[in-house]
Amino acid sequence: MGQIAVITGGTAGIGLACARKLLDDGGTVVISGRSAERGRKAIAELGAGDRARYIPCDVTDPQQITSLIEETVDEYRRIDVLINNAGGVTDEGKPVSDVDDDALNRAFTLNVNSAFWACRAVLGHMLPRGYGRIVNMSSIAGKTGAAGLAGYTTAKHALIGFTKTLAKEVTTRGVTANAVCPGITDTDMIPRELQGAIETSGADFGQAAAYYTGDLGRMVEPSEVAAFVSVLASPQGGSISGAAISIDGGFTQY
Repeated sequence: MGQIAVITGGTAGIGLACARKLLDDGGTVVISGRSAERGRKAIAELGAGDRARYIPCDVTDPQQITSLIEETVDEYRRIDVLINNAGGVTDEGKPVSDVDDDALNRAFTLNVNSAFWACRAVLGHMLPRGYGRIVNMSSIAGKTGAAGLAGYTTAKHALIGFTKTLAKEVTTRGVTANAVCPGITDTDMIPRELQGAIETSGADFGQAAAYYTGDLGRMVEPSEVAAFVSVLASPQGGSISGAAISIDGGFTQY
């Protein structure tokens, strides 16, 4: 059966690429998302039979996250890997002075609280076994500033801080926790990520994309992010914990 992995936001983009890579590695994946239609489409695309399952989950609801974890354990008896990939932009194009409390709270609920809730739920199963791999999907926005994305960048910075604290608590007990910080990645989320830069700087889409792609000169492919996540999720990744790793074509350089 290989490793059992839960991937939030796993029906498209980076999450789906991670599912595909972990299946290639011999694992079993449970992907979650809000849209049952996208979930069915993703499972069909993966074509992995009973090694891939979709469970609906709105990660802004802690009870649904707990149900996702418990339902997975009920079926597979354990969870080896948790990838908190769900997240998103809630305040694109707005300067700090115009971001209301609702947008800020939604940014934290979607990008930080959801990961916190999922980790809290899964640790009750990982720690007694003395094994687990947790990967939290941050962003280059978690390492730099981005005009027009105040809520998103603040939340992604917070996610890295949470990941480092979690690693301090659990690494000695066999569970690793790391953050991955992709740069501009070729997914359907790109227009929203760049909207803030476009609206605050006056740049067009091409100019904004060129700036954020770094020295590589192109967008990161989801499969490239998934390849590194595979290392962090593997038994061989046991000495990597508390890190925030950039996959951004040299944009941040740390």
